[in-house]
Amino acid sequence: MTMAVSCESCGMPLAGAELHALSDPAIPYCIHCAPDGTLQAPAERLERFTQWMMGQEGLDYATAHERALAYLKTMPAWKGSFQPASE
Repeated sequence: MTMAVSCESCGMPLAGAELHALSDPAIPYCIHCAPDGTLQAPAERLERFTQWMMGQEGLDYATAHERALAYLKTMPAWKGSFQPASE
């Protein structure tokens, strides 16, 4: 069995089994995106990733949210999950 190289939700490098959800290399998500083995809901993952970006990059909420959303849209786990707001 091959381990995923990075989390399919956030892109975090998965260098060892302990970084996979439930320490299971068959789960393609990291311990942060799927702490109980189940991928977090899109809105929850977006909020948590926004908060992480604020802390890591010192961004204000709106900027971090915009960047987090743009980034997550590129990840395999979230293809089609974040739809544009209706006008």
